[in-house]
Amino acid sequence: MQKGSAGIAGGAQVRVLKSLRTKLLMLIMLLSLVPLAGVAGFSFYIGSTQIAKDIRLSLEKMAQDTADKIDIILREKREEVHSMAGTFSLIYPSLRDSPLLDLTRLLNGFCFNHDVFDVLVVLESSGEIVAINSTDRNRAPLLPERLAQILRDNIRSYPEEKSVFDRSITGQSAVHDWYRSKLVGRLYDYQKEDVSQQYNIAISEPIWKPTTHEIEGVLIGVINWAYFQNILDNVEMDLANLDLGTGYAFMFAGDANTIIAHKYRANRQIEGSAGPLSSQNLYATRLVEDHGLKKLHDAILRKDHSCSYQFPKGNDKISGLAPISETSLGWIVGVGIDGSDIFRPIRKMSWWLAGVTVLLALLVVVFTVVVAHGITIPVKNLIATAQTIAQGNFSQRVQVRSSDEVGILGSTFNDMARALSDREQQLQELNRNLEGMVRQRTVELENSHEALKRAYFDLQNAQEQLVQTEKMASLGQLVAGVAHEIKNPLNFIYGNTGFLADYTRKIENLLQSFEKLPSIAPEDRAEMERLKESIHYSFIKKDLRTLIDNFTEGARRINQIVSDLRTFSRMDTDALSDVDVHAALEVSLNLLRNQYKNRIEIHREYGDIPRIQGYAGKLNQVFMNLLANAFHAVRDQGDVWIRTRSSNGAVEIEIEDNGVGIPKENLKRIFEPFFTTKPVGQGTGLGLSISYGIIEQHRGRIHVTSVAQKGSKFTVRLPVFQEKGER
Repeated sequence: MQKGSAGIAGGAQVRVLKSLRTKLLMLIMLLSLVPLAGVAGFSFYIGSTQIAKDIRLSLEKMAQDTADKIDIILREKREEVHSMAGTFSLIYPSLRDSPLLDLTRLLNGFCFNHDVFDVLVVLESSGEIVAINSTDRNRAPLLPERLAQILRDNIRSYPEEKSVFDRSITGQSAVHDWYRSKLVGRLYDYQKEDVSQQYNIAISEPIWKPTTHEIEGVLIGVINWAYFQNILDNVEMDLANLDLGTGYAFMFAGDANTIIAHKYRANRQIEGSAGPLSSQNLYATRLVEDHGLKKLHDAILRKDHSCSYQFPKGNDKISGLAPISETSLGWIVGVGIDGSDIFRPIRKMSWWLAGVTVLLALLVVVFTVVVAHGITIPVKNLIATAQTIAQGNFSQRVQVRSSDEVGILGSTFNDMARALSDREQQLQELNRNLEGMVRQRTVELENSHEALKRAYFDLQNAQEQLVQTEKMASLGQLVAGVAHEIKNPLNFIYGNTGFLADYTRKIENLLQSFEKLPSIAPEDRAEMERLKESIHYSFIKKDLRTLIDNFTEGARRINQIVSDLRTFSRMDTDALSDVDVHAALEVSLNLLRNQYKNRIEIHREYGDIPRIQGYAGKLNQVFMNLLANAFHAVRDQGDVWIRTRSSNGAVEIEIEDNGVGIPKENLKRIFEPFFTTKPVGQGTGLGLSISYGIIEQHRGRIHVTSVAQKGSKFTVRLPVFQEKGER
């Protein structure tokens, strides 16, 4: 029994090998797939090499950009400290004789305005501390008893700050590298905060006497290191936005060995991070001694722009390297990502190449089958016979001359021809019934498909409007909070500007009265004139009035913007209320001022219209969208007209521009969801669609007319009264 089965299997194998189609398939696939596989492998090698090179270059550029940004900030902070020191020379003739309260207020103002200094301290030439800020960067008061202790100290108690003091007392600017300030530690409790806040750098400048040009003291500013760490954290967020979640920036000290800034540090919570370094503090650790990264250390010393290494062990990483230009510090910035992110696009490319190779292989098979059918004579005979039978001559038969698949097919075809005559009538009747059933089923499927598509678009549109409404609600809450927080400090500026102008005028009158006193000796008058000339008294007196006027105008403008923001935030409500259309239009214009100022002239043609009932926040959203579209349509200089009028129990609002207009073929589609003519990234195509839905919700209508290159006009008609419960 087993021997017979083996014989049958051997015969089947011989028949397969004798098949012409099998032979053609084997030959053509062998000749086609070998070069195809070679091309795919070569393409993968070239593509993967280029991707790795591009990623390395991108990391090098990002590291250099970050280093340049830190270098610019260092220069800015040195200029700020230099400017502060110069301010003391102008305001106070003598540090020792200056009131402590005035000095403290000035230092507090500097801390708040520059927002990076933990400590600003003024010292006499002997090293005695004259004044120190009494509030932090957020105007929160520091502990008085700690301040009192520091004011009794000499700078010798703080070795790091003394080193920059010693250089500045000789007339030089000085910077102390990354360190933990004992002076900051006495004023602030950063032990439970991000460890980056526990480190500092110090910048010092000499303070010159304005009369003798002698150094009478030194100003030292101690900067919180978290300010520089935030710059590196922003790089980490930028890489995450590029789907490179393992990427982050770090920084080394001038010895190319000490880590002074890193993603993984104490008291920092990293969302979703569960790697081997997520709970470690790499601040102040050493590349070689603590992490065994001698390869990276040597690359920095060689001033390489990038380096490949493993960190932590077993995890491949590539980092771009760049030194900052401030050579006195010698910091080096690095930006690195893991090999998993680097080779992800390469793996994706390999799958694409494999898919293309398989697809081409299938095409080769199909081509071979077509060729086999085209060059095989028995197949042609079969086709000729089939054509004869198709004409109705069922007596024609195929001559079977081989035992391969074509011969078997011929025999089967002859059997089929004999049965065709008997079954022809049955098949014709079956075809007629089947065609009717197919047509009926096709119509039913088409109707179901159209209904399902309409329901999907309706659901998608409703979902987008709901998301937009939630966004507007969140935006209203955010705007209300920001406006409230700005309003309080603005009241101090806006309310005290008048007093400042009055006090300045009184001081000027007092100085003029002193100058007119007859008891002043001529030499004293000459000395007074010389002092006035040295400080440019005439220019200061004239420019002071201009500055006060500028403060008043700026505060007035900010006050108007804040009021409009608060009005805008209060509009976001689902309650039906009376809406002042003119006020809503003005709020939208104020909030969009940046889009049209200095290039578009607004023509207000307001009519006498009543208040209307509606949902204020949603109507304001409509006006914002229509006005923003009008301003966007005007490319350079142009005009926008806003007209309102009352008509038969309704209010009509027209917004017209003389911009680029809307092409005729797009007019019927502008209210479709996701349809937009703006470039990619500048519009979602939802503004007009949502506006159309809001106007329909108010039982209103919107109409648009437009002429290409001449402008567009949107007309909104809203009823004055709404039915209760209408949503």
